[in-house]
Amino acid sequence: MIEAPVYIQNGVEGTVYLLHFDEPFKHAKHYLGWASMLEERLWHHEQGTGANLLKHVKAAGIGWELVRTWENATRSDERRIKEMGGLARVCPVCQAEAKAKRAARWT
Repeated sequence: MIEAPVYIQNGVEGTVYLLHFDEPFKHAKHYLGWASMLEERLWHHEQGTGANLLKHVKAAGIGWELVRTWENATRSDERRIKEMGGLARVCPVCQAEAKAKRAARWT
């Protein structure tokens, strides 16, 4: 089994990224993470060797897409975004769906 590399590095700049799930997995609709090497980290997520949540999402047959990135960010930035709560607020897919629902109410 290939072990996922450790990406926990405080103070080091990298990329905070948001993954949107094709359908909810239990309560989760998103995954927010940080990586110094984003492409490699996404590859691990695709293989199911990255984050534990994404291992279970993959096993459930749920797809995901990278929908937003914050460049030159630190792990502290990732934590700040997570603590805001409600990742749908920063997800462009969810924002577009919410906008369409609001517009449909007026038609």
